[in-house]
Amino acid sequence: MDEGRLTEVLRRLQEIYGRVPKHAKDDILGSMTTQPHPLALMAYEMFQPFNVNDEVLYSPLRGLENEAVRSMGELVGCSGCTGMITTGGTESNIAALYLAREHGYGRVYAARTAHHSIAKAAKVLGLRYVQVADRGYRLDVDDLRDKCRSEGPGVFVATVGTTGVGTIDPVEEVSEVASECGSVVHVDAAYGGFIAPLVYPERRLGFENGEVMTLTMDPHKLGLVPLQAGGLIVRDEAWLRPLRFEADYLPAGQQLGLLGTRSAGPVAATWAMLSYLGREGYRDLALRLMGMLSFLAKEVSRVGLRLAVEPEVPIACIEESDDRSVMKELWARGLYVYTCGVASGIRVVIMSHTTEDKLRRLVSALDELRGPRRAGI
Repeated sequence: MDEGRLTEVLRRLQEIYGRVPKHAKDDILGSMTTQPHPLALMAYEMFQPFNVNDEVLYSPLRGLENEAVRSMGELVGCSGCTGMITTGGTESNIAALYLAREHGYGRVYAARTAHHSIAKAAKVLGLRYVQVADRGYRLDVDDLRDKCRSEGPGVFVATVGTTGVGTIDPVEEVSEVASECGSVVHVDAAYGGFIAPLVYPERRLGFENGEVMTLTMDPHKLGLVPLQAGGLIVRDEAWLRPLRFEADYLPAGQQLGLLGTRSAGPVAATWAMLSYLGREGYRDLALRLMGMLSFLAKEVSRVGLRLAVEPEVPIACIEESDDRSVMKELWARGLYVYTCGVASGIRVVIMSHTTEDKLRRLVSALDELRGPRRAGI
């Protein structure tokens, strides 16, 4: 071993690591990433080298994956769902729309508030993308009904926790229109899946609606699991079947999903956190984050700023007409926020590492930056 080369490699890695903002000590307020739980990190490290898609050599791993998927399904209204752990929301959304296509649905209906991966999936899969109007940053059910009547059946995408402003589409009403129009529903709950059903147990946000066939939820967001860990929850094996592809060189003769080799690290980490925290643990986290959202809303109002819309999950869009310039100013102060995209404003995503002190610093900085702009400086 070349000790000098090893030292140089480690030095370079340490130098880059020192320049990257850290969740624990820095003000990362716009990203949907967070510091994973220590148990999840340990499980990830234990199982990272194993390929869950080699179902014969590593046969216990698919069982672990099934248990994790069933546990996630129970959070979103399904007691016997199947599915898989993916790399994240984008892969899950593409896979979900692929399943819809393979079952005969050639159109995708989504509002502009849907995640960009929905339009990406439609383009990759050759699906017709039909944009539906939104009302208050939520999918407009009346427009959805009109467009489906004129265009024909398809897969409707309802978002539980919109990326830009934190709203929830009316999943139950979307499902009713799907029933009327001979369509199916995919729910994108990549962010909201671990929080909305626990905060709003009276709402039918998932598989309680018979037209919902697939749902995306990301353990690597509010599940406290390391990157990359997404979840695709599927109503039954019959709907999942098109995601099984022939791989004749493997003992099983097949693989699951759009990718090939899949590390068991995310599978084990997801299973570990679901088993350890359970529904009550995630509910406690959800209520804590919603409490911080209320705190942020009060701070914003206190200094005379406004939210673009009242959010339903812990994502807030603080109105700002010159959002790109303000974002750059905030980054220069070490406040790492994003813009909202669908509205002019500064997006704040409240994650497990977020604190009231971090939010207070952000609102104070926004208030300070208004002074020079009002004076035309």
